[in-house]
Amino acid sequence: MQATFKQYKPADLYINMNQPETLEADSSIEVPTTGFRPTGSAFLDAFVNNLHQRGIHTSDYHARLLGIKRSQLCISILTLTGMPYTDFTEAYVLLMATDLLKDKKNELRVTAKRLGFGSYSGFYRFMMRKGMGRPSWR
Repeated sequence: MQATFKQYKPADLYINMNQPETLEADSSIEVPTTGFRPTGSAFLDAFVNNLHQRGIHTSDYHARLLGIKRSQLCISILTLTGMPYTDFTEAYVLLMATDLLKDKKNELRVTAKRLGFGSYSGFYRFMMRKGMGRPSWR
């Protein structure tokens, strides 16, 4: 069933973390500094902000940050994005990972920690499972 409202995909929300200077930076257009495009939904914006700042974690973890139950979080994410919680968070973190791996100044273990992984090996397994290959600077 098709939703009668806009459903947001990770690519709709994510803003490149390592953006080069563009003409937009000099114009009067306000560029969000949060790392994602605001949706106008306070709930979705708070969730994506937590995901962007803290990285990939369990739905219990993110639900606690928002002060709601895990089931409420999962149903809300499914409704607002059309994607299950896990699919949405993994897709968003893949966008972040791809972006962070472009910066050769960061160590891979620092990048893994920034994305919410407890260790580099967890990040490595995640990237391999998602078909992205071995994490390396791109």
